[in-house]
Amino acid sequence: MNLKYRPDIDGLRAVAVVVALLFHAHIPPFRGGFIGVDIFFVLSGYLITSILYNDMMKGEFSLVDFYDRRIRRIFPALFVVLPVTTLIAAVLLMPRQMVLFAQSIIPSALFYANIHFQGLMNYFGPQADETPLLHLWSLAVEEQYYIFFPLLMFAFLKTGGRIVLGPRRMAILGFLFIAIVSGVYAELSARTQPTASFFLLQSRAWELLVGALLALVHMPKVSDKTAGWIGVAGLLAIVVPVFAYSHDMIFPGLSAAPIVFGTAAVIYAGTLNPAGYANFLLSRPKVVYVGRISYALYLWHWPLLVFGKTYMGRALTYFEAGGVLIVAFIFASLSLKYVETPLRHAGSLGGKRRARFAAGIMAMAMTLAVGVLFERLGGGFYPISPLGARAEAAMEDRSPFSRSCNNSPTHFSPATLHPASACSVGPGAAKGEYDVVVWGDSHAGASFIGIAEQVAALGHTARLQTMAGCPPLIGGQVHRDGVPNWTCAAFNAEVLEEIRRTKPKVAVLVSRWALWTTKAGPAFTLTSDEVPGGGVRSKEVSQKVLPHMLDRTLKELSGLGIHVVLIGQGPEFIRSPGRCVAEKEFYNRKLGNCLEVPTGAAEKVIGIGNEMITKAAATYPGASTFLLSDVFCRNGTCRAGEGERFYYVDADHLSAAGAQQLSEDPALRAALVKALGGGPSAALAK
Repeated sequence: MNLKYRPDIDGLRAVAVVVALLFHAHIPPFRGGFIGVDIFFVLSGYLITSILYNDMMKGEFSLVDFYDRRIRRIFPALFVVLPVTTLIAAVLLMPRQMVLFAQSIIPSALFYANIHFQGLMNYFGPQADETPLLHLWSLAVEEQYYIFFPLLMFAFLKTGGRIVLGPRRMAILGFLFIAIVSGVYAELSARTQPTASFFLLQSRAWELLVGALLALVHMPKVSDKTAGWIGVAGLLAIVVPVFAYSHDMIFPGLSAAPIVFGTAAVIYAGTLNPAGYANFLLSRPKVVYVGRISYALYLWHWPLLVFGKTYMGRALTYFEAGGVLIVAFIFASLSLKYVETPLRHAGSLGGKRRARFAAGIMAMAMTLAVGVLFERLGGGFYPISPLGARAEAAMEDRSPFSRSCNNSPTHFSPATLHPASACSVGPGAAKGEYDVVVWGDSHAGASFIGIAEQVAALGHTARLQTMAGCPPLIGGQVHRDGVPNWTCAAFNAEVLEEIRRTKPKVAVLVSRWALWTTKAGPAFTLTSDEVPGGGVRSKEVSQKVLPHMLDRTLKELSGLGIHVVLIGQGPEFIRSPGRCVAEKEFYNRKLGNCLEVPTGAAEKVIGIGNEMITKAAATYPGASTFLLSDVFCRNGTCRAGEGERFYYVDADHLSAAGAQQLSEDPALRAALVKALGGGPSAALAK
């Protein structure tokens, strides 16, 4: 069935795609432009439910016809964008980047990109603006939804026809229940599992179902004037968050409600009064045209922006990003005229449904084959030099402990704490017994193997306790964007409880101290009610709270008779040294010396934190410090590698090779011998 055409709905599509494009282009006022996807979800739920309900009630519904329409709508533009994007990627991307791209092709073609990227976008994963197919997560959510929705709707209508409720009411109640469950889950998971909440169907289904319910419920009639103002209110509820929201807020969940219900209000108002203020504005021909090309425009814009940044080797200027969006607009216009329109109608490919299904399957199969091919080739069309290949490999050179023993800040509970037997090195590892606990954030995970090998060489066992972004401190609260505030406190409490039970001889505390001092701010802050004025999230407060939390932690551990070694932070680099060298080799860019930074420049970043831990340790007889900067900074220069050996996996985390360099430092051995009080193998230290 074909619904009566609503130009204002295409206008809403235009709003959705434009705000998303401006957000992705990093145009400052449009910080909340990510809400464009939510508008699309409501529109999709409304339109397809309207069609399905009418077809089912007339007895004309066919699941095969439904998926035929989806193929005609989705496949033509998608399977033009995917091969063109792959070709550009194969020419432009470095081998490691191309392999990651190839690994995303299959999930994108099979519509589970949201699941793929939800698992990929972790602490050490690629950045969003380096992932050309990331935007296809939203398309995957829709297609997953439409696997279940027609079947559920058919079941609800059939069941309702046999009871007093009736088909429509049964469908309304059924979908209302699912929407409430999904909405509650979205609100809760956005606080505890923000990445999963953002990407996965279960936390997005309610947005599509609001559109579905709008299509099923008999909305009350109101006057044209009232409908007009409802449309204005709805449009404002959409537009205001575009400027008021930002990427660091809790989303989706209740924060998505204004956009979702605002979109529903505009649709409702247009049903009653198409000439209302908002709906009239959305129905203007130029706005409608942008809405008509919105699908292809959405498909094209993101990979072009990513490739633009890759080609330039830096973030795009507003002018450059605007130029990229103009190119995307041209591609989308051509797509509508020459690809989508000819293939969208039921008479395409000779009017044979089997031919369309066969073409769709063939397009998917060819895309999958290309993805597998490039992944097996290990790169694109152009090789990289041996030095560049080694530099690329360095970006993956994390120890197994760093990979497998990091307690997730988004899924943590005491039950998920990694056991000692799985995250220890030394003679007592298999039994879960240890003498040294290395406790801290991801820097602890990165340096652990270097410390643990020295501990094991001294006849003892070291155990790793790490959570990304969580300094090993008590007496305050750790605030990190995208991570619930309670997570670090809960993790550190569990670590302390284990330490009280096992009573190791030594606790080695490792953290990226600069994150809470020179780089602190609203996004990364320490606060404490135990410090006067310590409840404000600011750089100044964080620098006041850190010494207090250090003192509280040292007091607790010293009271247990445990010697504490505070590890001072090593130098940070402006960008990943390995990435820098690889780009120099692959793109022949003039990027200067990628492996060196003056000690003075490094100290401006790490000096305050190192001074604070040194001062804190000096107040406790059973505490000492060891500075990583003493290992990697000599004669006025801090080095991130030697020749083809790279000490860093990114701009601030040690690689496995870097941890090995740390392990070979005699000063570390001496510090551990002193902390362990000689022990059974003190002679080995001589």
